[in-house]
Amino acid sequence: MPTVAAQVPFLHLCTTLEKIQKSKLRPDKSKILGDFIESWRKFHSALHKENPQTTDSFYSAMRLIVPPFERERMAYGIKESMLAKLYIDVLGLPKNGPEANKLLNYRAPTTSQGEAGDFASMAYFVLKKRCASQGNLSIKEVNDFLDSVAINNASKQKDLVKKSLLHLITQSSALEQKWLIRMILKDMKLGVSKETVLQVFHPDAAELYNVNTDLNKVCQQLHNPSVSLSEVSIELFSAFKPMLAAVANIRNVEKQMGNSPFYIETKLDGERIQLHKDGDVYKYFSRNAFEYTQQFGGSPLEGSLTPHIHNAFKRDIVSCILDGEMMAYNPTAETFMQKGSKFDIKKLMNDSELQTCFCVFDVLLANNRKLGKETLKHRHEILQTIFTPINGRIHVVPKTEVRTMQQVVGALNDAIDSREEGIMVKDPLSIYKPDKRGEGWLKIKPEYVDGLMDELDLLIVGGYWGKGRRGGMMSHFLCAIAEAPKPGEKPSVFHSFCRVGSGYTMKELYDLGLKLAKHWKVYKKKDPPASILCGTEKPEVYIEPCNSVIVQVKAAEIVASDVYKTNCTLRFPRIEKIR
Repeated sequence: MPTVAAQVPFLHLCTTLEKIQKSKLRPDKSKILGDFIESWRKFHSALHKENPQTTDSFYSAMRLIVPPFERERMAYGIKESMLAKLYIDVLGLPKNGPEANKLLNYRAPTTSQGEAGDFASMAYFVLKKRCASQGNLSIKEVNDFLDSVAINNASKQKDLVKKSLLHLITQSSALEQKWLIRMILKDMKLGVSKETVLQVFHPDAAELYNVNTDLNKVCQQLHNPSVSLSEVSIELFSAFKPMLAAVANIRNVEKQMGNSPFYIETKLDGERIQLHKDGDVYKYFSRNAFEYTQQFGGSPLEGSLTPHIHNAFKRDIVSCILDGEMMAYNPTAETFMQKGSKFDIKKLMNDSELQTCFCVFDVLLANNRKLGKETLKHRHEILQTIFTPINGRIHVVPKTEVRTMQQVVGALNDAIDSREEGIMVKDPLSIYKPDKRGEGWLKIKPEYVDGLMDELDLLIVGGYWGKGRRGGMMSHFLCAIAEAPKPGEKPSVFHSFCRVGSGYTMKELYDLGLKLAKHWKVYKKKDPPASILCGTEKPEVYIEPCNSVIVQVKAAEIVASDVYKTNCTLRFPRIEKIR
């Protein structure tokens, strides 16, 4: 099939880019680019008048104009130093001569030239006396050679990389090589942003790219400038940037939710992942559109997750897109691991003591029906019909409907006690807006709360047995502060001050449990220890102060409380360090 890129000389593109760079005013830059794009479209119409449904598009040129947005081609593995040595070799420059030094030391300041720090301009200065005034490569041929450079770099065939570069150099003019270098280094220096380039191509191009991060699809779908992308499409097996939450002030939540009921979810500390499924074919993408299908499994026969969840999907569900958090689950402790622990969810093997678990909080497509414009409430109802949860493998993140700030405070306290990262607040009427932050989604973490205090050193004086997955170990501790002793004496009496259950990892909790295990004694309300004075909050077990440890605790603020002996306590406390 003939393409426009095969007909348009690479020199035409480079001449256009040179004009854009030299123009001082931004409107002029946009007009020059716009004229080039318009001429491309006219040529395209003439070339494909018998086949208007062709997939040929402006992509071949666009991927060279905005190389950082290009995802299809792998890395070139080429830096300025490699190019400098290649040019010195190809041009036969004396290795210690002035021109070789210019290339090797392109960052050095120079009085006569404005090229210092710009390797492409420095190379142009050296090349313009030695190269033909016009090359003979088309835009398609340049892309083909760059593809071969990337492929050979990936397979570590450096000789073939050099061969492809040599071919490009020997068939290009100095001006073409200047822009070729910028494309390879992915630093165009056009004086106009990548987003503006997309905007000139089509008013909706930047928005569509932010959703699917696929430059090829952007150029194909928006080839016709009169086509309006009123609803940005989320497509199966095409990565998109997910909707994000804005940081919330806990005092303003009710107002931000329009004084109407809203959802609270646990904020999970994993990897944001989107799952795309069509029959037995699966793909997984990160929030930055990187693919992790190889790790999690492209079919029911491979990967750390897909074989375990394939049969969880309801029989009538053929295709779907799910948004959620990929977590590491410890089946022995029946608990999720925090991301700060020493593991990488993307590299978990089947023989690991941890297993991959996908915690789903949204559905964006079901049986080819797009759901982004449906309300969160409706999407959540549909999500319940997609799969049957499997403990430790695939879960639906539970939502609680609330309407007051007090309920939000309680939920955040519960999350902290459960050693979770925080909570999410979501408007049930919100629609899904890819790559948008806020828009009905908020996040609240302890560190976002106003007035976070400095750390306090507190003594553990009591404990509470864990339940369920934390059974058999202390999951929460009663902490106290010392009563001022008489001069010259050590503290001997401690007043209960707060209960804390977050901030430490499961391993730290286990190690602390081993250290204190033999010292715990059952707390008897009728016969309390004289050294530990409590309010109405009593521990299940206590420990003599001389056998205990000090913990460094951080909290949002001190608040009044008649539950503890001190008549005050900490709001959102968490352990920062075990001394």
